[in-house]
Amino acid sequence: MIFGLMIFGIPAMVIAEKKGFKGARWLLAFGLIGLIIVCVLPSAKKRGIDYGQAKKRAAVANSIGAWLCGANALILFISLIALVFIRQNQIGPN
Repeated sequence: MIFGLMIFGIPAMVIAEKKGFKGARWLLAFGLIGLIIVCVLPSAKKRGIDYGQAKKRAAVANSIGAWLCGANALILFISLIALVFIRQNQIGPN
């Protein structure tokens, strides 16, 4: 998990912040998938767009980042619960 965070999460966070998005939402945004998505989203800091359009772009990107982060957290939670049950079944009843 730490390896994936360093390889995909930190670059996604940096790119998101440079584009005017909330970087923390992209830190755990589903690894490589999140990195690719943040790279293709239009920047909220692009020259030539008005303030309203920039706010809308940032809001959409921040929502996507939050959903990806939430999905990642849900999968992690389910994996941990499954791991606990598997371990209990391997140990057996006392």
